[in-house]
Amino acid sequence: MQGEGADQDGCLIYLGDQLVSRLIRLQPGTAAPEHHHKWRVAETYGPGKALARAPLFDTPDAVIDWIARRLPRPAPPPWMDAHLLP
Repeated sequence: MQGEGADQDGCLIYLGDQLVSRLIRLQPGTAAPEHHHKWRVAETYGPGKALARAPLFDTPDAVIDWIARRLPRPAPPPWMDAHLLP
């Protein structure tokens, strides 16, 4: 996935069939050294709009757990489109 002028790993997060977030992994040269290889929410959509101020995460699964805890119930569990991962 291309993003912000550099090659970046990324994935999409869905609720059911609705896209809610695009994640990117921060690479050397695009982030402070302590943030290298952390995951961040790059964009939010639909019900994910309230998630725009997410912290950095170690893994995409950690982002999914964070999103699931913040969605109103009942919500389908978030899932990741893993084919975009490295």
